[in-house]
Amino acid sequence: MDLTQITVTIAGAALIALNLWFFFGKKEAVHVSAKDKGGLYACPMHPWITSNDPTADCSICGMKLVRSDEVGK
Repeated sequence: MDLTQITVTIAGAALIALNLWFFFGKKEAVHVSAKDKGGLYACPMHPWITSNDPTADCSICGMKLVRSDEVGK
């Protein structure tokens, strides 16, 4: 194998590893109900990203989370 093939193979393996880490990596589970903490906040662009912290940011795009009843309006 020449240097180009080795480089492409390593870059492909790194890309696969990064994709697996991004989609299946460590995730924080929210097990506390929204009523217990005074509300649930979600990202307007990624509504599956939620938090009980009103000052939290989306882990994907960095937007401020808004109350989940405001998402989709």
